[in-house]
Amino acid sequence: MRERNTHERARASAWQLLESVRQHEQVGQWLAESDARRASNRKPWANFLFWGIAASIALVICIAVPFMYRNFGVLHFETGIGEQRDLLLADGSRISMNTETALTVQYSKDLRKIELEHGEAFFAVKHDQSRPFDVTAGETLTRAVGTEFNVDLRPSQVTVTVLDGTVRVSSSSGASSSANPILTAAIHAPGSDIAVSKGQAVQFRSGGRATREESGDIGRIDAWRTRRLEFNDTPLPQAVQEFNRYSTIHLTIGSPELELVHVSGVFRIGDSEGFLYSLREALGIQTQATKTEVVLTRSNH
Repeated sequence: MRERNTHERARASAWQLLESVRQHEQVGQWLAESDARRASNRKPWANFLFWGIAASIALVICIAVPFMYRNFGVLHFETGIGEQRDLLLADGSRISMNTETALTVQYSKDLRKIELEHGEAFFAVKHDQSRPFDVTAGETLTRAVGTEFNVDLRPSQVTVTVLDGTVRVSSSSGASSSANPILTAAIHAPGSDIAVSKGQAVQFRSGGRATREESGDIGRIDAWRTRRLEFNDTPLPQAVQEFNRYSTIHLTIGSPELELVHVSGVFRIGDSEGFLYSLREALGIQTQATKTEVVLTRSNH
C-alpha cells in the first residue's frame, strides 16, 4: 500500500509538471502558433500521432519518477588529478569536488549522507531541519542543517572550515548528541562534539584529538574553487605540496636550503610553466626535469 501511494504521488507530480509546462505563457504561445501553421494541412491521423507521442512521454515520466525514487541508492563520484566537479543534489544542495577526490552520496526522504573517501569538497547545504546533512571523512562526522563548509581529508588529518552558518563536528570514537555548547578551549579530547561557526575551522588528527582555529584558511578555499593557487609568504615545501595535488608534473625539492624559501603569488591551476617560471625568475631556483619529476635546486648565481 505504501509503495502504491508513492507511485500515485509520483504520477501526480509528473502530470502536474507536464501541465505546468503546457500552461507556461511562452510554451502555450508556441503550441498555438504551431497548431495554427499546421492546421490547414494536418492529416487526420496526425492528431492521433501527436497525442500518442505526448502520452508516451507522460507514461515514461510516470514510470521513471517512482523508479528513481525507489532506486536512488548510493551514488559514487570521483575527480582525477587537476580535475574539479560540481554536483547539484536532489534538494538543491551543492557539492564542489576538488582535485583527486572521491565521495559517495546517499539521499532519501529521511537521510542526507555524504562519505568523503579522500580529497576535498565544499558543501553548500539547503536548510532542512528535519533532515540533517551528514558528512563523514576519516574519523570525523560533520553535521549541518543549512550552511556552507569545506572538508579537507589528508592522510594524517581532517580539516573542517565553515564559511557560513554553524556545523557540529565530532570524532567517530563517539560524540555526545546532547546540548550544543560553543567550546572555547583550543584542544578537545577524542569524542568531543565541537560547534564550528562562520570563519572558524577545526582540525582532527589521527587518534581523534582536535584543534579549533578561530580563523580558517578561507582564502585558500576560495582560491581552489575558482581554480587558483594562492600563496602568501608560504614555505616552499608547503607550496610544492599544494602544487603537486593538481599536477601530473611532480615537483621535488633537491636542495636543503630551499626548505627555508617562502613563496608569494597567485597561479592558475594547471599552469605548470607559469609556476616554474616564477620560481626561476623571482627566486633564482633552477629546475631540472626528468621523466617522472621536476627537481628544484638553488641557482649558483
